[in-house]
Amino acid sequence: MAASSEYGLKTIVWKRIKDTIITDCRKSEVWKILILDPFTTKLLSTCCKMSDLMSEKITIVEDLYKSREPVPEMKAIYFMTPTAKSVDAFIDDFKIKPKYKGAYVYFTDYCPDELFNNMKLYCGKHIRICKEINIWFMPQEAQVFTCDNPGAFQSIYSPHSQDKKKTLETLADQLVSLCATLDEYPGVRYKKDNSMENAKILAELVDNKLAKHYELDDSTKKKGKTQAQLLIVERGFDPVSPILHELTYQAMGGYIREA
Repeated sequence: MAASSEYGLKTIVWKRIKDTIITDCRKSEVWKILILDPFTTKLLSTCCKMSDLMSEKITIVEDLYKSREPVPEMKAIYFMTPTAKSVDAFIDDFKIKPKYKGAYVYFTDYCPDELFNNMKLYCGKHIRICKEINIWFMPQEAQVFTCDNPGAFQSIYSPHSQDKKKTLETLADQLVSLCATLDEYPGVRYKKDNSMENAKILAELVDNKLAKHYELDDSTKKKGKTQAQLLIVERGFDPVSPILHELTYQAMGGYIREA
């Protein structure tokens, strides 16, 4: 992918958000409220400004988890992660007395059936749109992203960890989300080494989930492998280089390319 801002990750993510969330709501000329959870707040702050939202007729940005004044004459856009905490907060806005005229609901990733059914049960009549837009990563620069999961290292490598499998599953889902956003179906590679079992597990999870994702894709044409290659590198593969090169593999890559 080119490094220019025109094709950078931030631009691609903002375009994806505009083409889904904003386009759906643009049919109505009235101003709307945008309600975010902590992850989507950080996500939007990396790829757009408040002026960009204002130009799309979004007048207020609110925190999903905080107490908010009802605005029954306005419609609200909910952009949130598919977690029980977020869904419960959404239901609370409509269960007893609706805070808003209607809700446009967008999830960053697949919403489990249990959570979806709870929404449908308690506030289905208030939901105008409910979609999963499949953006579950954090664009940092034109060619840099994170999974925004600072606890993943301890979860995967701690001998006392109880949720290693769940963490690897989550990371795999996030990598698939990245590939889908870039419209890539890459080959997945890792170093075969008995001491680096985590890389093997993650690579197999990503490969299987990619296959499943493109089998279930909305497009009528089944997508084949693209020329892109996804390298899964474990921490133990090269522990010294990040320390010698500004603590990042990105800086190391730039150094090698210029050498």
